Amino acid sequence: MISALIPTHNSEHRLVLTLSALVPASAEGILKEVIIADEGSSDGTEIVADASGADFVSTTAKSGSALAQGLKQCTRSNWILVIQPGAILQAGWQAEAAAFIERAERVGTAKNLIGVFPSRTEEFGTVAQLKQKLITLRHRLLKASCHQLPMLMHKDHLQQALANASGMSRQDQLQKVLRASRVHWLNGTMIFQNATR
Repeated sequence: MISALIPTHNSEHRLVLTLSALVPASAEGILKEVIIADEGSSDGTEIVADASGADFVSTTAKSGSALAQGLKQCTRSNWILVIQPGAILQAGWQAEAAAFIERAERVGTAKNLIGVFPSRTEEFGTVAQLKQKLITLRHRLLKASCHQLPMLMHKDHLQQALANASGMSRQDQLQKVLRASRVHWLNGTMIFQNATR
């Protein structure tokens, strides 16, 4: 049902956390494959990918083609979960993702629709909660600011949105995808570990 596409660059420690959160969906048969699209890492990112059983695709550093190359390797599903290293989807995310896909296909709105998993903080206190509300508000008002959040979309839509974007940075490519999309906020959440929001 879903192929996970993870763009990386020197991400070995954060990648471990992200892959661990994907295991339950793989065990349930919802996640069919994981593709690591690497931008010339010099750390142990490839070793982590190999140990996890993920497919590893490497391009030259900052070539801007890692996402497109990784997408070509996604052959087992028509739905792609683009997720950044360090993003940890919370328990039950796979049921929310499956429901989103089934509904989008049933009503025929999959063409340019993206399901986005919102972030939440693990910090305590009023200041942390206020900061989280401001981040959420920014994401809702400026959809291009959601480029680091996990996004679930149809493969055809991602291919079209990435067309002629190979010279762009990963961030610019994902923002281009978001600008070409209708965003649906999913009920599942995610947290970031050792990554900026």
